[in-house]
This record gives sequence, structure tokens and C-alpha cells, in this order.
Amino acid sequence: MSPRTLVEAREPATDARFLGALAEIVGEAHVLTDPELIEGYTRDWTGRWIGDAIAVVRPADTAEVSAVVTTCFESGIPITPQGGNTGLVGGGIPSAGSVVLSTRRLDSIETVDPIGRTIAAGAGVTVARADLAASAHGLRFGIDLASKESATLGGIVATNAGGTRMVRYGNTRAQILGIEAVLADGSVLSRWTPLVKDNVGYDIPGLLAGSEGTLAIVTKVLMKLVTPATDT
Repeated sequence: MSPRTLVEAREPATDARFLGALAEIVGEAHVLTDPELIEGYTRDWTGRWIGDAIAVVRPADTAEVSAVVTTCFESGIPITPQGGNTGLVGGGIPSAGSVVLSTRRLDSIETVDPIGRTIAAGAGVTVARADLAASAHGLRFGIDLASKESATLGGIVATNAGGTRMVRYGNTRAQILGIEAVLADGSVLSRWTPLVKDNVGYDIPGLLAGSEGTLAIVTKVLMKLVTPATDT
């Protein structure tokens, strides 16, 4: 039986228990069920893609993401991960009976290393904030997008975004060094190294870049920073 079939067979009392379990994890204020509140999470910027969801859940850290995913996994509820919802092709739009897991509260910039030229930040940090944090140290974030005020680091990793600086610096896959993510069963996967030359084992960050949330939900990233180009 598919998760969709399981969802359609659920009783209201079961839904209440499920939503209550989510509220215990992230707090009642961060489980949205009011149609007016979740509308912005169920349609894209074009208005062509419109979905539906049981709820929008907004965890604050990797542990909460793991607990939410575990609860959904055990309840047979599908999840649609969503960052800034800046996509134009419906990739972040939920199907009926699913839960939107918003990463917007994963918005902490942990460190900016001007010597190693890296930034460690949550998946909900916007591209604009990452670039601003880098510029305070005379550096820049290598990805630049028209939607940078809303697009998140988790989102650009999930889509392997390129942007206007791609020819010079490469796409997101070329700039990600470390990653923390949550798998479908709620287990946490971490590959975290500041080494630019790292040939140990599988390239987990590179594998998850461009995976569109089908392999894991990205919660934290370690990205390269670049030296600003100068006029000659």
C-alpha cells in the first residue's frame, strides 16, 4: 500500500494524534494547518502549480528535522521538503495528503572562515545573507541568483543551482565541501570536512547536490567562499 493510500484512509482522530506528535517536536506554533497560513507554501511564484498539504511543519534544527521525518515515516505520510519556494516548475509543491517540511527556521550562520574561505550555515539561510556574511570579510558567496533574497542554501544544493556566476565559479556542486542531511527514515547523515582536496570515500555532498530532496533533506552545509573579481 502506498503512502498516498495510507493517507486517504486516515481517520480524523488519527490525524489529530499525528499533528499532536509533530507539535510536541517543533512546538504548536510551528505546525500550520490553517488554509490561509499554508497557502504560501502550496503554490509557486507563477501560480500555475498549486498543491495541498495536511500541514506545514517548521523545525528549528537537524534534531527536530530528524524527529519530524521519523514521525512521518512511521505514520506513512509523504514529505515535501521546501526552502524559499522560489522554484518555477512545481518541485517544491506538495501533493494532497502530504506534509510540507519547511527549512526556513534552519537559518543560523555558524561560522565564516576568512582564512579557509568557507561558510557553515543552516539550510534555511538565504543566498543574500550568505553573501552579506562573506562580504564582511572581503569575500563573496559564489552563487548569485535573481531570487537570492528568498532562495535558501538548502534549496540551491537540492537543485544544484548555478546562477550568474556559474561560468567563473561553477555550480553549487563545485562549491559545497560539507553537508548534514536527514534520510527518509529519520537517520542523520553527516559528511563535514573543510578540505578542498578530499578524496576519502564517496562524495556525499556532490551526490546530494541536484537530488531535489529525493535522497535526503539537507539541514546544514559548508560552502566555499570566493575572492571578488576585480576590474583589469
